[in-house]
Formats: sequence, C-alpha cells, structure tokens
Amino acid sequence: MFGISFKKLFGYSFLLLIVFLCSVIVHLPAKFALEQAPRINGLSISGVSGTLWKGTAKEVTWQQYGLGEVNWDLQGWKLLQGKAELNVRLGRNSALDLTGRGTVGYSFDGPYASSLILSMPAKQVLKYVDVPAPVSVDGQLDLAVKDYQYASPWCQSGSAKLVWNNSKASSPMGDLDLGNIVSDVTCTDNQLTAKGNQETAQVSSQFTASLHSDMSYDLDAWFKPGAEFPQKLGQQLKWLGEPNGQGHYPFVYSGRL
Repeated sequence: MFGISFKKLFGYSFLLLIVFLCSVIVHLPAKFALEQAPRINGLSISGVSGTLWKGTAKEVTWQQYGLGEVNWDLQGWKLLQGKAELNVRLGRNSALDLTGRGTVGYSFDGPYASSLILSMPAKQVLKYVDVPAPVSVDGQLDLAVKDYQYASPWCQSGSAKLVWNNSKASSPMGDLDLGNIVSDVTCTDNQLTAKGNQETAQVSSQFTASLHSDMSYDLDAWFKPGAEFPQKLGQQLKWLGEPNGQGHYPFVYSGRL
C-alpha cells in the first residue's frame, strides 16, 4: 500500500515539476533570455519586452540599418531541431521606412530566413547609392525572400524576387516612367546575382548584375528607347554612339562599391 502511494506521489511530483519548468520557460522574460544568447555580429537589439515566446523589441539594427520595432512569436517545436525560429513583423518607426513579415531564425549553420516579405520606398535606397548625377526616383521596392542562409558578408545561399513597383526616375533632362521592374535574385557562396527586365511605352531594358564578397560588381545591360521616350533625353543618346541592329544601347560596367 505504501509502495503504491509512493509511486503516485512520485508521479504527481514529477508532473508538477514538468508543469513548473514549462511555466518558467513560457514566462521567461525576453530581455533575460536575450542577455544569455550568443552575440551575432552586426545585430543590435534594444527596448525588449514580453516573453521569450511572444515579445517586442522597440529597436533592431542589422549591419547599421535601422529596422524599427520588431514583434515575434517563437516556434517552440523548432527547438527540438536545434533551431530558434521566429515569426516576425517589423517596421514601426523604421529609419528606412521598411516594413516586413516572415520567418527568421538561428541554427547551428547561422542566421536564416524564409517566406520573408520586405517593402520600402525606392527613394530610401538612393540615399545609400553614389549616383554621379542629379537623379531622383519614386515607387516601391518589394522583396520576397523564398529562402536565405547567412554567411559573412552576404550569404551562403538564397533565392528571392525583387520588384520595383511603379518605378519612376527623374532628372533635369526628363522623366522616365519605367513601370514595374521585376528581377530574380540568387546567392551562391557570397555572390549575389540579379536578372531582370522592364518595358513601357518610353523605354524597355534588360540587365544582369552581380555583387561579390569583395564589394566588386559587374553589370551587363541594354535599353531601347520607345515611341514616348523624352525628347531631351533622346538628344543625349548621340553620346552613346549608334544602337545595335535591334535598337539596343548596350552598356557594361565593372567597379567597386
């Protein structure tokens, strides 16, 4: 009789211990958990509140770029696979006017992402590009990341689609309505490659661009003026020489960012 009671007592005690441990983990403050986590170079997180499982960081910075507020839900079952995976929403108060949602995580292979959608105004990107001419741009950039595995400085692997919606470029020589520019982006061993095209009544074009880990780049592209190409810009085409048999003006560049 005593043996049966002891077994029951042990069983109940063990069950209570499991419940207690689960409760501690579920209610573990996110700030405390973050302080115990390994540091990731280039990642800064502040203003953390909530729990490990569901919380908010008021300001997240990645590689010096402010992402604004980030909200997350931790996928607990992924911990069994050795992954800390979060469903995130970001963008409130972002210095880049960046918004996004999707899945990000950290595994034994490093940071990764999947089904991640990011959006920001094109004019924000121009702030980080050295353009040797008085040019302004408009429109919205949407990046849909299918899969991504980080490796310094860019990525180990990845695939995505980048769309510049309602793209426009303005200069003293005239304005160009470029329509929607669609490009496929891939990464293999820290080499980023983008292939894309666009077509409007003003101009059509196609390009292939590559960015390497040493910050060098290659660009191979062409454009073809359309029936509504701005007159002032058309007068400047003489400096580019004659187009080829298909009416294309090709240009190839290589350099370093």
